Formats: sequence, structure tokens, C-alpha cells
Amino acid sequence: MATGPMDLGPTSRAVADNIRRLREARGLSLRALSADLKRRGHNLSADAINKIENGRTPEPGAEPPTNVRRIDVDDLTALAAALGVNPNALLLPHTGTGSISLTGAGTVDATFVWAWAEGRRPLTVPEGDDGTASADFQRYARPLGIRRYDRSPASRALHFEDSGGHGYYRRDKDGRLYEVGSGEPVEFDEHGNHDD
Repeated sequence: MATGPMDLGPTSRAVADNIRRLREARGLSLRALSADLKRRGHNLSADAINKIENGRTPEPGAEPPTNVRRIDVDDLTALAAALGVNPNALLLPHTGTGSISLTGAGTVDATFVWAWAEGRRPLTVPEGDDGTASADFQRYARPLGIRRYDRSPASRALHFEDSGGHGYYRRDKDGRLYEVGSGEPVEFDEHGNHDD
């Protein structure tokens, strides 16, 4: 807990801005939000929430606030649940246009930041990438079963690997289904299962 001015990064400021914005939009006092958190098994006093909100982006020309408290990930998760949003709604500035200052990444297009935070794409894609960046992002960022595959060869290979050798299917001119990874025809039984 700090009592003097604290140097906060853009993500900490966005979190403070969003907690205040959402708390007020929900018509909650600091005490009411604190009480809700306590019912959820997470103790965070009204004073602590106020100190977190004190870290919000200052008005131009205003003095940096004192009595600022940093937020930890347990606080962030509990506050997101109590405010009825996902953690990204607290972590990122509430804008879908323009650029966002992102800790560790600099200034990035807002649509890319939101897609990255939602697990849909890597934050940056190297020029000339053949789809490997997106496939690697899915492999390392999302658990098996909720990965997103696109039509790139790298993504198809990942899907083929993830499915135990059963990848995408395509219907050829003859009307039969073929597995894209192997080119083998696929036959389905009456229950919709195919032969291995």
C-alpha cells in the first residue's frame, strides 16, 4: 500500500478507470461492492477499492493522486466477477477504435489488442507470416478443445495434430469426403463416426 504518488503503467490505469466506470454504471457504492466481494469469499475493503480507483488516469493538469493501491490478479478476477464482466473488460481501455497503450507492447491498434486478449490472434504477426504465428499462438495460449483454427497450412497442421490425425475434411467433385491432411477418403457410419 502506498501513501504517496505511485508510478502506474497504462494497464494499471486502465484497470482503475474501468473499475470506477463499471462500479458507477452498476450503481454500486464502494461499500456495496466490498460487501459483494466478501459474499463471494474475497475480502477487499471499501477503502482498498477506493485506493485502487485512485490510480485512474488523471485529468490533464491534475496532480497525481495519493493513497493509491496496486491491484493483484486475485483482486482483479474477483472484481471482474462481482462487476459482471470478463477480466479483459478491466485490463484494457474501454475503446474499440484507435490505439491502446499496452504495458510491454507499446501502442497497438485497439482491434488487435482486443482480439489478442480474447485469444483470437497473436498481438503482432511478422510480415510475410504463413500462418505459423497464429498457429503457435493457439498452441501456447489456448488449451486443446477451444483452439481456433484458420485455413493456413500451419493451422491445418495444428488441427490435424490436435485431433489425433483427423483434420479438416473436404468434399471432392465426386461427392466423397476426404481428410485434408492425408488425402484419404473418409467413411462415416450411421452414428456419424468415421473409420480410423
